[in-house]
Amino acid sequence: MSKTRIQKTELLNDYKKILEEKAGYFLVNSDKTNTSTITKLKIQLRDANANYAVVKNSIFKVALQETNQPLQTQEIEGPTAVIFFDEDPTVPAKLVKQAQKETSLLNAKGGVFEGEFLSESRVMQLAEIPSREVLLSQLVGTLNAPLSGFMNAVTGNVRGLTMVLKGISEKNA
Repeated sequence: MSKTRIQKTELLNDYKKILEEKAGYFLVNSDKTNTSTITKLKIQLRDANANYAVVKNSIFKVALQETNQPLQTQEIEGPTAVIFFDEDPTVPAKLVKQAQKETSLLNAKGGVFEGEFLSESRVMQLAEIPSREVLLSQLVGTLNAPLSGFMNAVTGNVRGLTMVLKGISEKNA
């Protein structure tokens, strides 16, 4: 059933609002996917502050043009779904990659993060990057390592001096 003019206008406004408010999105192939896989993916995405929606290509292309999105994203073909996310793009990318491994049907077509176009291969590369929390913990550990090494060196010298003085005192006693 075709949509009325009012429904199309509402859908266009919804798409534009999402494109303007979200940090980024991934375009994925939505044909040949089974309901159970998509339902599972939607639940996992919701937990990661991301959403999955199948879009009407013609209206979505107009929304992309009106919000000045990269030209590469405006060349979408075939049944398309969009995964919108607020902050960390690695978590949705990992979920897409995991769904792709399980079914080999859900393929990324590309995406945008903070106004920059991401090709299909770049989306899959994002899946290899550790999450933001893991990267921050690694950074803290890296910043802490020189301080720990310095403290071990200082206490090692003091410990050595203490052992020498203890040996001298036992020898004199």
